[in-house]
Amino acid sequence: MDDVRIYTGTLVADLVLPGSRSLKEMRAPLHALVQRLRNAEYAVARVGPADLAQRAFLAIVAVSGDSEVVEGRLDEAERLLFDAPFDVGELRRSVAVETFPSG
Repeated sequence: MDDVRIYTGTLVADLVLPGSRSLKEMRAPLHALVQRLRNAEYAVARVGPADLAQRAFLAIVAVSGDSEVVEGRLDEAERLLFDAPFDVGELRRSVAVETFPSG
């Protein structure tokens, strides 16, 4: 029997909302973006400092048994980020594979 392969894709985004003057002004657009990503079935977490009024760091994760599916999902997540009202600073993308014996 073949081994089971699990591909995990992670996208970490540095997002900037230039017009935001407070954490409260950042909250609504960030919540909307996170909800859009979750509705598209991504795991999403805010990472990094949470007290910045103009910047947010998000980690977005996709998992599949097929590396091409993971790459496609990360491409889709990037499109959602660029469609949001944020300026996208740095994006870090990685795909890892874990192999488990099936027997």
